[in-house]
Amino acid sequence: MDWSKTKTIFIIAFLVLNAFLAFQFFAKKNGSQYGIIPQASLEGRLAAEGIIYSELPTVGEKGAIINAKTKEFTQEEIKKLKGQKFISLGEGSEEGKFPKIRMELTKPVSAPTMNLQTKVNQFLREYVHNGEQYRYWRTDEELNIIICVQQYNGKMIFQSLDNDIGMVILYLNNKDEIYAYEQKMLVDFEEKEREQLLKPLEAIELVYNKSYLKPNSKVKIEYGYYTKYPLVDVQTLQPTWHLIVESDEGEVEDLYVHAIEGVVLQSGN
Repeated sequence: MDWSKTKTIFIIAFLVLNAFLAFQFFAKKNGSQYGIIPQASLEGRLAAEGIIYSELPTVGEKGAIINAKTKEFTQEEIKKLKGQKFISLGEGSEEGKFPKIRMELTKPVSAPTMNLQTKVNQFLREYVHNGEQYRYWRTDEELNIIICVQQYNGKMIFQSLDNDIGMVILYLNNKDEIYAYEQKMLVDFEEKEREQLLKPLEAIELVYNKSYLKPNSKVKIEYGYYTKYPLVDVQTLQPTWHLIVESDEGEVEDLYVHAIEGVVLQSGN
């Protein structure tokens, strides 16, 4: 056997093998860089599951956490309210100030279902102390009440009946007339440093990734303020995206997303 020729053949074969392996390596590397199938967009994923959302609101790029104090209504302020009388809730201070008031109308005011929001907002301006700061939010047919919440710079301060901090509750009789109301109010608003806000679609993506959105859901989103832990005298209001999620079975859930930190603050019906 000619070992010199054999040696040459082995060397050539080895070089060919190296060249082949190098070609395979670079082909695989290029494929990993350029051959990945991109993940579907959020809109595509939502559409695939039949999830639709309403028109997205436009807000500024930055927002601020806000501190506010609970107002104490004085007897002088209460006496200025015409066409109504004060009903004590037993929460007054020794100085005759009240963090929450209940007023009973001398004559009930009609609140027809047609143009209800307009009628309610008119009632707030005419009968309620600084009523222009409140806005109709929703009607609870089971309790037969209308809930109005306070606003800050035109944005609602989201809250619940159990933790009302700036709310007017209108009580209806069986003739759809307002015969009484309760009021709590926030004052002395103070903004902290403004920070970058989540975009509304980013808030929707956050709750979608956490499986809060079921297939065929309808989502409405609005910007405002919310506090997860209401206090007695001082409130810290977080910039918040409020998502109202309606399932295809008609169930409605409220989701609150911190618009700066990007965390779900609260969920519930």
